[in-house]
Amino acid sequence: MDTSVIQISHGPTIFAYFLLVAAFGFIAFYGAGTLLKKWDEAQQKKAQRTAAQFEEMFIFVRRKVLIYLYIIVPMTVGSLAFILSKHLWVTLTALVIGAIIPLWVVNIMDRRRRKKFIVQLVDGLMIMNSCLKGGLTLVQSFEVLAEETSAPMGQEVSLLNREIKVGVPLEEALMRLDKRMPSEEMTLVSSAILVARETGGDLTKVFSRLVETIRDRIKLKELVTTLTLQARLQSIIISMLGPVFFVVVRKLRPDHFDIMWSSELGRLLLLIALILQIIGIILIIIFGRVEI
Repeated sequence: MDTSVIQISHGPTIFAYFLLVAAFGFIAFYGAGTLLKKWDEAQQKKAQRTAAQFEEMFIFVRRKVLIYLYIIVPMTVGSLAFILSKHLWVTLTALVIGAIIPLWVVNIMDRRRRKKFIVQLVDGLMIMNSCLKGGLTLVQSFEVLAEETSAPMGQEVSLLNREIKVGVPLEEALMRLDKRMPSEEMTLVSSAILVARETGGDLTKVFSRLVETIRDRIKLKELVTTLTLQARLQSIIISMLGPVFFVVVRKLRPDHFDIMWSSELGRLLLLIALILQIIGIILIIIFGRVEI
């Protein structure tokens, strides 16, 4: 009698557990599929954006290669972090850093290219000024500039010449160049050329003044970079004091922060310290910028 009662009472319980496990399995299966789909869409968007940036730099890479790159780099950095540290939080941090590294590298390449373009702009204006004094038209001066200068100036001006040859107005071609290489110097040059063409001004005099203006701006930027070097180094050192102190203490005395991990108040204080550290680094970066 007692055995039958136990069997009858355990039957619905086992069935309920089976339904619960099946429900969790169903949710996990379709939830994982949705997450993988969202992750794949995010990788596709990143690859598309990066491919567009590479095309602007005249670097042509297949989108599939970029997708593989966004997968391989985080996995490689995360695996190395796990092998060296054997800690889960270090591995997760390395995965996040590995996902950021490709975007960071592309942005650095783009900034260096634009900076080189601005430096070449002074020599380019001098070449165009000599061509105009020699009797060439503005379009012919652009063609000479494309032949005489190296990348990125030569690439961008060659593209501008191709746009003009297929029927794009000079004004629109200059505006497109300004959008591809956004900078105050390039905006100043394109605006000066357009105004001189509309008002009939002497482009040789305009280019001579632009050369002096851009050269002075470059010198001023270099001077500001030199004068603020010590302050930027101090900000970097101050930003790294907290993390370096934490790592050193953990190496010397691994149990030093156990009281913080074991209590809820300690974990809250550590979280607040981490948030304040990140906010401080962001504020240092923002206040350390000098706009010219």
